[in-house]
Amino acid sequence: MNIKISKLLAAAAASAAAALSPVITFAHGKLESAIPAAGSAVDSSPDMLRLTFNEDLESAFSSIKVVDASGTTASKDKAKVDSSNPRVLMVEVPKLASGSYTVQWAVMTHDAHKTKGSYTFAVK
Repeated sequence: MNIKISKLLAAAAASAAAALSPVITFAHGKLESAIPAAGSAVDSSPDMLRLTFNEDLESAFSSIKVVDASGTTASKDKAKVDSSNPRVLMVEVPKLASGSYTVQWAVMTHDAHKTKGSYTFAVK
């Protein structure tokens, strides 16, 4: 009977490990919200962009770049993680002219997963 219980426990452990594997494998930083929001049109140039992720971020390995419609980089400052919320990455931006802008972000979470993406917004 002990052998059967051992085999049952081993099978249960293997099943649990297999079930958890996708969660561990796909645990990456995901952009949850942004200011200005993706696809939005704002009335005036924002002073700062704030991107909120689903996991805590590593400031040294996370960045935000803002480029205009011609591909010229509009942001000059280095992005930093908000000291009051380690899931928020922010960057100051100069006064942006009317037009379309692409926000390119790359982050590394505390568990060393890297993710990148982009979105656009417009200044009216």
